[in-house]
Formats: sequence, structure tokens, C-alpha cells
Amino acid sequence: MWKEDAVSHFMTELIDYAGLFPPAALSLTEAIKNYHSYIHGPNCWMLGPFVLPASRLKELEPFRDDFNDQYPLRLSVILSNSEKFESELMALQLFLETYKNAGFIETIEVPLSSQLDYVFLEKVTKQLADYRIFCEITGTNDQLLAKLDFIQKHNKTSPGSLGIKFRMGGITSNLFPTAKQVAFVIYESKQRGLALKFTAGLHHPLRQYREEVETFMHGFVNVFTASIMAYCRSVNKAIIQAILLDEDMTNFSFTRDTLSWCNLTVNSSEINHARNFFAASYGSCSFDEPRQELGELTIFHGEAVR
Repeated sequence: MWKEDAVSHFMTELIDYAGLFPPAALSLTEAIKNYHSYIHGPNCWMLGPFVLPASRLKELEPFRDDFNDQYPLRLSVILSNSEKFESELMALQLFLETYKNAGFIETIEVPLSSQLDYVFLEKVTKQLADYRIFCEITGTNDQLLAKLDFIQKHNKTSPGSLGIKFRMGGITSNLFPTAKQVAFVIYESKQRGLALKFTAGLHHPLRQYREEVETFMHGFVNVFTASIMAYCRSVNKAIIQAILLDEDMTNFSFTRDTLSWCNLTVNSSEINHARNFFAASYGSCSFDEPRQELGELTIFHGEAVR
């Protein structure tokens, strides 16, 4: 395990395992086998929950004996829509009854449609109040703002607090938001007190051009450094965007107790606070690729790592 607080707080439970989804698109058996291996591995502390559509919860029953109360199956469950909510709620309950202490649900993810279904969100937060809930938002800046305002209003008047889920890429170049768009979402979410999680496209620590998708892929070190600085230092959109665009690893550094980007610095306690209350995690179809590239980065060498 990383030995220093700053790196540890930055990386702890950062990666939610989404092996079922493209480009990996593994079978459930393969993905569960991988997750089982990861939770028993030396980097298990970097691992978040297993990401699964609610429609597939019933398929987990054969894997019950692979997990126990010491090494449970932790889930982030993606709901489909309001029409299927009652049946998916029953599937959630059946999973909990089947797995007992060998499995639990940490997070609920909800697609937020353009209709902005307030009744559906009320139902979700009332029935699933024990879980962290993130709403996936898409659209133009105006559409994103409308959804952010909608969720902020919901949080002010309803029990349970909804966060934001934002997609950072996919299997084709058109699915990758620009750094300006990402900066917009980070900044506006912070302004409204909305927690953030990300999904897809963050296989690499630093921003880089990738031939396989013919575009720049965002780096998870960039994205979470930008989010942490936005939360702890209230930087503006231009600074957030500059961090997201930075491909120079020498501008990022960890020491025993700090994370720095250029002349901005946060301490380990602030990193921990930002991760707990704002920049939650990101979903990735690979747990291996992000970790392999970490070892190649000098920002994680020296005193920062064991």
C-alpha cells in the first residue's frame, strides 16, 4: 500500500470496477473473477465497488460463496428508468437477502432524463436514502446547468442528497468531452455543493493523445487534482481547465503530506475531505491499466511511495 498520506488519500477507493462495460465488455463471470482477485490483491485499497446494472442483480446468486464478510462484494448499482424502479428495488432487496454480510450496496447511479422527473427522484431518494446516489447528466452547457439547478433544488427540499455522475469518454472520439466542458461541470457542481463521480475514459493518469480513439483522453490525475483544487482552493474555470489540459508530469507533485500543481498546494487532510465530500471516484472497465501506468510516473516516486 502507498505509505504516505497525500497519495493514500488521493488513491483510496478511487477506481470503481466496471469490467462489464466497453471497451472491456467482459462476461459477468469474467468480471466477477477479476473483482474477486483484486479485493485479495495488494492494491485492493485503491478499489471501489463493482459496477452493475440493476437488471443483472439476479445473476449474482451463483457467486455468493466467492465472497464473505471479510471480503464482501461491494456494488454500485445502475438503475434504468422510472418504469422499472419497483422491480429493480425488489432486485436490490433480494441481493441483500441472498448475500447477507457477504455483499452490500454502496452507491446508486441514476440516469437523469431530459424530462427531469422530479417524482422519480423523490421516489429514489426516499426508498434508497441509505445509499449515496449519483445522477448521470449529459447535454449542452445550458442543459447541464438546468440539470444541476434541478438537483440542487431537489437537495434543498428533499431528504437525501443527490450527486452528479459525468461521462468522460467512450469507445469513439465523439464521446469525450472537451476540457472546457469538464471544467464547466466541476466548477458548477462545486458552486452548488454537489458531489461528483466520473465514468469512462479515464484509463491513464495524465492527459494524452490516443490513436485507438483518435483524440485526447483525460487523465485521472488531472481530473481529480482539478476537482480537489476546485473544492479546496475555489479556483476558477480557467485554472480547472488548465489542470485538465496539462500533459507535463513535472507540474504535478506529491510529498509526504501535500499534492501540488504548479503554485497550488493542498495537504493530505484537505485531499481526504475533498474525496469524501466532492470528488468521489471514477468507473473504469480496467483496474489493471490505471495502476500499471502509475508506476511509470515520477510524481509517485521517491518519498511519496513505498
